[in-house]
Amino acid sequence: MNPMGDVLAALALPLSAAQAGVMLIDEAVHHRRRGLGVWEARGHVLDSLVFTAALAPAALLAPTRGAALLFAALAVASSLLATKDEWIHAGECVPMEHWVHSLLFVLHPCVLIAVGALWSRGEGVLLRAALPALALGYAFYQWAYWLAGRRARPEAQAVDNAFYDELGALWHEGDAHAVALLRAETPVRLDYVRAVFAREGLRPGARVLDVGCGGGLLSLPLAAAGYRVKGVDRSEGSLAAARARATPGAPVEFAVGDALDLRESSAVYDAVLIMDLLEHLEEPARAVAEAARALKPGGVLLFHTFNRTPLSWLLAVKGIGLVTTDGPHNVHVYRLLVKPAELEAAGRAAGLEPRERTGIRPVLNRAFGWSLLHRRVHPGFSFTLTESTAVGYLGYFVKAR
Repeated sequence: MNPMGDVLAALALPLSAAQAGVMLIDEAVHHRRRGLGVWEARGHVLDSLVFTAALAPAALLAPTRGAALLFAALAVASSLLATKDEWIHAGECVPMEHWVHSLLFVLHPCVLIAVGALWSRGEGVLLRAALPALALGYAFYQWAYWLAGRRARPEAQAVDNAFYDELGALWHEGDAHAVALLRAETPVRLDYVRAVFAREGLRPGARVLDVGCGGGLLSLPLAAAGYRVKGVDRSEGSLAAARARATPGAPVEFAVGDALDLRESSAVYDAVLIMDLLEHLEEPARAVAEAARALKPGGVLLFHTFNRTPLSWLLAVKGIGLVTTDGPHNVHVYRLLVKPAELEAAGRAAGLEPRERTGIRPVLNRAFGWSLLHRRVHPGFSFTLTESTAVGYLGYFVKAR
């Protein structure tokens, strides 16, 4: 006798019916009211497919130890996967929809546990066969209505570049704004630039153009090291923050400039930096061509940007809000992220030879955990180079002689 098993088995049908009813409310009322973006619509199809896979062992296999372990693993994966869209929901859903989601998060594992109880007792054959078929059918509906039917909103948000004008001193101080992450990333990027300069024979006195220089995070230390630096940016507010930090007499100047139309003479710079820039532009290849035009033959073009991958969507697009509380919603927009192959093609088209590409990621230490917990960037938050370019990556080109 297993009283708990009896209770769970008896609850399988009412729990499944309750889950189906709440899902219908979520879809027919909330999803139709606010609409779904392409990424969320794809995620919902994936949720339904993984739920189907989790239910399938109970419908198709005998309840052996191996089959039970498979069922448990898939059930846990499905229950965790269902929560992945909460970063999107945080900005789009009304409180009632959040409540509906909380019910679904509770019902989802309860249904799987109850179905597992039925399966272990050899009962509920019809229900166990029907549930994966219904989940698969719902996945097909979601795909047909939202994706094939082109009812999902395209991911065409514009990146928010206007907020840079309002940063002021936050470029160089503070721990709650998203720009603090860029500041934490600066040491490893600066070390990389210096290493490339040394490798390519660029010594102090060389002319450097920092395109999209922002508050001068790279321009200022390079000028302090003796390089003749010009920083250009569309944000006058950012340039003012850079000028305020410049050392009197340092070989650096800052001017308003557009990465797509630099208004610089051709072939005059030994190095051009386009760091943390390309993912903010609608025409990144045009910016690469402009930077290449300003380079001397044999000059180096250094870049840092983000790869267009699901992991980047999670970390570089949505994950910024996990570490900081301030900053715009669209610091990065997924559709504008740049695949390495696209950047390499743009470089080759502009007469540049790819030399190196390496990944960059946060260091997973105590400072990282503290930052997640407090949603502020700890002074010890840091980045390191890595072989994987699945999220951020940097590298350089050399202009043909």
